[in-house]
Amino acid sequence: MYKRLLILVVSSLLLGCASQPAAPLRVGSAPLRDTNREQAVLDLLTADFAIQRGAYAEAAAKYTAVAELTGDVGLARRAIQAALYGQDVPAAIAAAGVWQRLRPDSTDAAQLLVAFELQNGNIEAARAHLRALLALDAFGSRQDYLNLVRLLNQNVPPQTLFGVLDGVLELRPTDADALYVYTLSALELEDLERAQRSSERLLRLQEDGAEAVLLRAQVLHQSDQWQAAAARLSQFLARHPRHVRGHLALARALLDGKEYAAALAAFEQVLRIEPANADARLAAALLAGQLGDRRVAREQLLKLAADGQRTDQAHFYLGKLAEDAGDTRQAIDWYAKVGGGEHRLDALLRRAELLAASGHLDAAVDLLAQAHQDEGERLRLLLARSDLLLQGGRAAQAERLINEALVEQPDNLELLFARSMVLDKLNRPADMERDLKRILELDPDNTNALNAWGYTLADRGERLDEAHRLIQRALDQSPDNPYILDSLGWVLYRKGDLTAAERYLRQALSLLPDAEVYAHLVQVLHALGRTDEARDVLAEALARTPHDARLRHVRDTLGMHDGQNK
Repeated sequence: MYKRLLILVVSSLLLGCASQPAAPLRVGSAPLRDTNREQAVLDLLTADFAIQRGAYAEAAAKYTAVAELTGDVGLARRAIQAALYGQDVPAAIAAAGVWQRLRPDSTDAAQLLVAFELQNGNIEAARAHLRALLALDAFGSRQDYLNLVRLLNQNVPPQTLFGVLDGVLELRPTDADALYVYTLSALELEDLERAQRSSERLLRLQEDGAEAVLLRAQVLHQSDQWQAAAARLSQFLARHPRHVRGHLALARALLDGKEYAAALAAFEQVLRIEPANADARLAAALLAGQLGDRRVAREQLLKLAADGQRTDQAHFYLGKLAEDAGDTRQAIDWYAKVGGGEHRLDALLRRAELLAASGHLDAAVDLLAQAHQDEGERLRLLLARSDLLLQGGRAAQAERLINEALVEQPDNLELLFARSMVLDKLNRPADMERDLKRILELDPDNTNALNAWGYTLADRGERLDEAHRLIQRALDQSPDNPYILDSLGWVLYRKGDLTAAERYLRQALSLLPDAEVYAHLVQVLHALGRTDEARDVLAEALARTPHDARLRHVRDTLGMHDGQNK
């Protein structure tokens, strides 16, 4: 691991490549006698052949010797790379030392020596090289510090890295760039205590500096102090009202605090300053939609699409808005415009589901079957087709589709589970159990299989103790899963433990206000003799989904018709 990482990081500092033929021999300031020149040429040839044989230690030693003899820095760099391939840190130190002697003003050589000495455990030597590095006038830009951190971060533990950075701050206590990079490093390594201290120091140096304020706000934000971050940014923006990055940072902090209206206002301020800011416009649209202002959300998305920015995302969310408003035809049209990007597959699936719900099941299934499919999408689209067929009352056709896929992947857990759900619809419990048992043979803790098997037994009123054990095993794997909590409530109802059944069903309902959970809770409350309460829960459920068949069945079975729900 060391060799791979170090070579990747150091390669940007090395202009030579040990695997290439040697460059023409260059002579340093002192002329070489013929015998020395002949020896140098011989050593170079030996080094090149050693590289080809994988004898990296021999190659590094030869390149280093010729570099020192000829004053050729390129050969010193080549020696370092050969040493790294051979995982020989002392040899790399020797070659970097030659490089530094030849070019005392080289920041690259000094940085490598700091890293190599630390890697080799030579702390004092590393400190000496660090002091030499910081004494160079050419070293001191923010990019220089970032390069040093990148070099060290891959090869020494965080505490050692911060030891170096602490040394930098000791020698350059008022260097704003050093403090900035120190804070960034602390954030990246999640050392928030260090980030707090260094960002405070930076802010004292640059009290009204935009980068110091933004970095301090980022530290506060990552430290779960979003209110303090927002307050700091608001103070800054009062003095710099057109600072876009400041408004964006404020919006992110407010989002973290779930202050959605205030976050929307921050994004809208960005758009007043930069109307073409696509990220801010998309965020504003989504927030407006979340706050229930569909008109504003739609206007923002239409502008985004018209500007030719984020068009696929704009079309996808326009589709969702239309779908939420009950305009199925328009939703399908918008989803059809999503040609690529992260939402392409979701848009395709939504189109198919809406087509099927509109009575065009064959068109929906054909849409998914004929869609362009990446390798990773093939299974998901097949399962979606199967689900459409199942929901459309064509369980036998769904089974055939899955069976064809299982020929190629007989132990695919998702296919086996999908077929088990189809077999349940076909009222073939023995075949369903066969598939679920196979899943559990392959994956004994598969929560979907455990829950489905347990729930099916409970729903049939069969082997209730076994059903209870299966569902409990599933819940142990996923304790906050509302579907499993619903299953546990249902099996407890079947076993007659109504009080516990109510508790678990209410917990499931708080996580998932689903019609089936409502239906189960109504039946439990009715069985407990709390008829009025059961009627109220049913009315709440029917207000959400007035045409749900399960709720209507419970209402009819329990005789709970009233003026509202008839």
